[in-house]
Amino acid sequence: MPHVDILYSQLQKRTIDSVFVQGIMQKFTDNIQKIRDSLFTLCGEHSGSGSQLAKKRRTLGPGELQKVSTEVCDTILVHAKQRFAFTKHLISATLLQADRFQQYHSQFPEAALNTTVEAYPMLNKNKLKTELSLIYSNDEFKSCSGAVALYQLFMENNLQDTFSETVALLKILITTPMTTAESERCFSTLKRIKTFLRNTMSQDRLNALAMLSMEKNLIKTIPDFNQRVIEKFATLKDRRAKFMYKK
Repeated sequence: MPHVDILYSQLQKRTIDSVFVQGIMQKFTDNIQKIRDSLFTLCGEHSGSGSQLAKKRRTLGPGELQKVSTEVCDTILVHAKQRFAFTKHLISATLLQADRFQQYHSQFPEAALNTTVEAYPMLNKNKLKTELSLIYSNDEFKSCSGAVALYQLFMENNLQDTFSETVALLKILITTPMTTAESERCFSTLKRIKTFLRNTMSQDRLNALAMLSMEKNLIKTIPDFNQRVIEKFATLKDRRAKFMYKK
């Protein structure tokens, strides 16, 4: 669906705020709602164009197609509203973007700070503002490439007590997911297993590769897995090249 791709690309912008997120989400839901409202016409056109298909092939009628499409649109609308009900963490992340420290040193981001404290009331606003002002004015912090690098810098130099509020905010930002994978780029393990069971593959190599893909987390726990695979491959017979040499 192109609307999902457009929404994803817009959410990747670095200059993002709550107003912008609300605007693009409102536009996205409006477009999905327009599609839902026009399903009767779209399904009618689809059923008319599909009349030339072979009779043996089972196709959904206009009523069934409209029902399924309505459920899909309703699911998208509900999940979009639930997922983006809380977007203030996106604003909080801008406080600790190193490429903005020079700008923030000249003009402190009061609006972003207020949004952050509103989202996370456990933070001490005055102390956090003082800590951020020191960070923005220090060149050493400007070299950090992200929140994780900045957090590691605090830990390595035992500054977690001095910058306690900033460290608390960093912990929140690091453990809060900001983005998701692109549409049609992420496939669940359950779908891969179903596809694996539906398709009969005569080649053992393809079966093995599919199993490795589905059980990749288990593979990571096996010590020296790559080395053992290399050794097994080298000891197999009927190789065109020799991999094992006697001293």
